[in-house]
Amino acid sequence: MRAVRAAGIPAPKVVSYGEHPETPWAPVSILTTRLPGAELGRAYGDLGPAERDTILMELRAVLEAIRSWKNPWGRRICSISGDAIRSIRVPNHRIGPCDSEDEFDDYLLSTASSHSFPTQEEYEETLTAARKLHTLSHRIVFTHGDLALHNILVHNGHVSGLIDWESAGWYPEYWEFTTPLRWSARDHEKGSLFLRLGGDHYEEELEAELAIRSLTVDSWICV
Repeated sequence: MRAVRAAGIPAPKVVSYGEHPETPWAPVSILTTRLPGAELGRAYGDLGPAERDTILMELRAVLEAIRSWKNPWGRRICSISGDAIRSIRVPNHRIGPCDSEDEFDDYLLSTASSHSFPTQEEYEETLTAARKLHTLSHRIVFTHGDLALHNILVHNGHVSGLIDWESAGWYPEYWEFTTPLRWSARDHEKGSLFLRLGGDHYEEELEAELAIRSLTVDSWICV
């Protein structure tokens, strides 16, 4: 996050790092300094139209900045250090490093199962929708990895911080937007924020992601 802060992006300073093998759904933790503000998800209803537009513009500037950085590993999909990415939304909460987007897509579908589908026909239709990702090619860009509303802090009508960078790394360009949108209804007011940020360019990818979620959900939700 040092490079993120050096670029003028509001991010906390890392104090310490811990590993927690006893909690596989959250195997690492990062202790950071505190930033001012409230979670955007909680503050959203109290913001006026002008404040929402300001926050949107500031978030767009942040994303444009980090997405312009050159990947030091070419087209490798990986963590900041070039190793595996940790994410709660992938099978086994760990993925890569992947030397190609096809390898990345294959892993996302590696735990696909038909047991939650009422018919084989529905399963096959969903699998076809998920495999759409294999027909699409993307830039590999620097990505926060979990840009949900609860990880965006706002204060006095401005973005005051982006937190929880443990999933950050180099991903296909759609990942930043489909990650929050796969849980937010696309016609929902808050979900529309991510569409306005750039998610509206990745409708096909989102449909494929929603299909992947249905096919693999048991592999990344721990009980």
